[in-house]
Amino acid sequence: MMTDALRAPKMTEAEIAELRALREGYHVTHAFLARLAAHYIQAEIDGVLNPARHLADHLGVQRQTVLTYMRMARRSGVLPTNRP
Repeated sequence: MMTDALRAPKMTEAEIAELRALREGYHVTHAFLARLAAHYIQAEIDGVLNPARHLADHLGVQRQTVLTYMRMARRSGVLPTNRP
């Protein structure tokens, strides 16, 4: 059985603060999408079961919003097209 520590992304408070700052309110920047995608992929590599939920909690948004950001990242070329 995995512990909660293994299920949560390994993000520092500084990384979380950086993501929040890059989001600039409702304006989604390329830099934000790139950093979010990097954290999402790293969380997957680390075995996080639901990276979108954890990132949503850190950003204060809904899980679906993180998935939308990931689609935006894919469309903008930040991610390969076979990503979530």
